Amino acid sequence: MGKKIGFGVIGTGNIAKFHADCIEKIPNARLWGVLSKSETRSLQVKEDYNAPVFWEMDQLLSHPEIDIICVCNESGLHGATIAKIAKSGKHILCEKPLETTVEKIEQIAKVVKSSGIQLGCVFQNRENPEYKKLKNFVETGVLGKILLCQTSINWYRSPDYYKDSWRGILAMDGGAALINQGIHTIDLMLDLMGEVVQVSGIVNTLFHQIEGEDVAVAALQFESGALGTLSAGTALFPGEPESITIYGTLGNIVFKGGKITSSTVNSLNQALNNTIEVYGSGASDPMAISDQFHRAAIEDMMDAVINNHPPKVNIDQAKKSIALINAIYQSKGDRTKPKK
Repeated sequence: MGKKIGFGVIGTGNIAKFHADCIEKIPNARLWGVLSKSETRSLQVKEDYNAPVFWEMDQLLSHPEIDIICVCNESGLHGATIAKIAKSGKHILCEKPLETTVEKIEQIAKVVKSSGIQLGCVFQNRENPEYKKLKNFVETGVLGKILLCQTSINWYRSPDYYKDSWRGILAMDGGAALINQGIHTIDLMLDLMGEVVQVSGIVNTLFHQIEGEDVAVAALQFESGALGTLSAGTALFPGEPESITIYGTLGNIVFKGGKITSSTVNSLNQALNNTIEVYGSGASDPMAISDQFHRAAIEDMMDAVINNHPPKVNIDQAKKSIALINAIYQSKGDRTKPKK
């Protein structure tokens, strides 16, 4: 990857700074500009990065050195932001979720197709070597026939997390615990287990003063016939690491906090002791995570632009988790099917 790729970042919140930090660490990447709407944060950007701050999107879009723009603003603004960037001919790497509904993502797909640009979505946990090991175990049949998948994202966020924020507001966040915090683990679950053909879910707001849910549960049936359960929340003090437990006819395997922690399959026991790195979990602190997976996602996007191929997480991949989450929201306890 010899070509230097120029980046712009839209947003100056925590995740935008995460992107900027990653770009600075990648040898063939350079940050050429950040779009801000906060004077305080813009001053911090100027102090932390050798890049100009723009107040108008057109200024960022017209910068000749920028090849890729990272979209890190509010979830409910992603569609409109992507549409404007696509018309400028810049490539796009968007933070999750791509948008808050399937219908809005389908509109994004039309815009991207007509513009001829590449668009990727950040589901960085797919880059975790431990997750790749887990997926290999599932796909190669070490667990036998898969029967059940139990997924939990039982996290905690203090009331201050939502105070004076767009988080938890339906128009901007699309929901709360599932679509904001839970979506990364839901993406991994779907990548492992395949399509959900039937879901029955219940969500509620029991602790925080927000419009979206802070507790959610769902029962799932996958296309394979396997069943699943899902629980999520941001009111579940003190918060515990997210987990996926998969049961097969030959035993089970537990993936918790970004690491395979146990298995009842004897042939896997030796492999479980080979991981030294701890990658972190956002169970109680959203920024208590490693940046190496974000760097890998950004490098994948760079490769997609240089070699003109779709990124690993394209629009179709990014839509799957939103389709399931939307179906859970709409279920209200009744059985329903996610949209394709």
